[in-house]
Amino acid sequence: MDPYADIDLDSESVWLDGAWFTRDALAQRIREMIQAGDFRVSRPSQALERLEAALARSRAISVRMPADLYDSVAAAGTRLGRPVGHLVREAIAYYLAAAAAYGAAQGAPPAEPSGVDVDVSDVRAPGGTFFKKAR
Repeated sequence: MDPYADIDLDSESVWLDGAWFTRDALAQRIREMIQAGDFRVSRPSQALERLEAALARSRAISVRMPADLYDSVAAAGTRLGRPVGHLVREAIAYYLAAAAAYGAAQGAPPAEPSGVDVDVSDVRAPGGTFFKKAR
């Protein structure tokens, strides 16, 4: 399972109780719960902690690409309901998994683990182009 399934790194928000919350919105919700006498704040607090941890482990980069490639990625993102950043992260993860599998098939020593959640156990290389994201 994707450990960030309920975290949107692009908008810096976390999914909780059927809605996306930014850090500030979630902190405000916790304050309002306490002021109203509702001290059952563990779920919102845990969501805020997961968001903070994910953001602390992430790094922002800038990527330039040809306009037609960006247009294709943006259209795919719209079609899939995902931000461009998500598609770029996923494409890089798949590339790294395929490169590692290709290197393993060529007898290269294993690469350092990247922490990317991609299953390469059933990758056929070279010649085969099958790889899948871990579930």
